[in-house]
Amino acid sequence: MNKTDWQKELAEYADNEEILQVYEDWGNSGYLQEVFRLLNEFNPDWNKEKELGSWAAEFILDMLEEAEEELEDSTPENREELFREMLEERYEDFRNGHQFARINNVAIQATGDSPENIRENAAAEGEKIGFPVLEHSGKICF
Repeated sequence: MNKTDWQKELAEYADNEEILQVYEDWGNSGYLQEVFRLLNEFNPDWNKEKELGSWAAEFILDMLEEAEEELEDSTPENREELFREMLEERYEDFRNGHQFARINNVAIQATGDSPENIRENAAAEGEKIGFPVLEHSGKICF
């Protein structure tokens, strides 16, 4: 993936340095695409705010950086097993931390709103894409 391509596609996420770091460090590796595939299998909404959302970059970086030394010498099957284990061990805790912070922020911003409006705002916010998934071509796919 050409650096210029992903930088153009990610222009609206430029304030999230971790997203940029994911693509800078791992965008040309097949490992990132493997993680995307497994995340999609694990939970198709992983990149929406109602799941990992904007915290997905940190989650992905943690996985790839921790496994980095093993990746080169691993077979695709071993990598998949490793990534699946990491997902199963970490996803829910990471998601719960993100949801606590997200709902807390929505509530703080909604001071004075009715509980119904707060729920509606939280639901709408939850559908937003917090992490853009780029294919090797450099195009965003959701």
